Amino acid sequence: MNNIIVFFFTFLLLISLSIIHRGIAFSQPIINQNSISLGKVNGDVINNQYISITKVLSHTTLLSVRQSDLNTEVKSLIVNNAVLNKSNNGDIPFVITQPTVKGDINIEVALELWLDGRRVNINGDQIGNSIRLIIPKKFNWLELKLLNPLKINIPLYYRGDLNFLLDIEGVET
Repeated sequence: MNNIIVFFFTFLLLISLSIIHRGIAFSQPIINQNSISLGKVNGDVINNQYISITKVLSHTTLLSVRQSDLNTEVKSLIVNNAVLNKSNNGDIPFVITQPTVKGDINIEVALELWLDGRRVNINGDQIGNSIRLIIPKKFNWLELKLLNPLKINIPLYYRGDLNFLLDIEGVET
């Protein structure tokens, strides 16, 4: 089988981010909720089981919010349903897994934190099936950005849409 495969695949990226404190959402953060269609893509076949696709998003800012718009001071962020990968670069790489009947789809994501227009190092730790990201200092303006292109590993015989949710909550502690 050819190492590079071309197939038609529609990738629907639904990123729904919310910062919630005790069930009360803050007022109107800027959230990237755009659907992204990959259309015709190239992928590498890995171990004759998965197709690996790399996708660069045109808009890398996933979340942008001002502290003044929040009901409380946010001191950490919780990324639900994610597994933390180790990093020494001050970013947060993690994997989101979407089970299907043909096998698991894995999406590798690396986020960086920007506070008041400057990139800052961020630390995270795994808590169950969530990751806690500690915001290192007070801020007026917070942004979460994709650091690297998304790396998507899809089962070789999977066809159809892919929807995944990047669920992020802001917490006071």
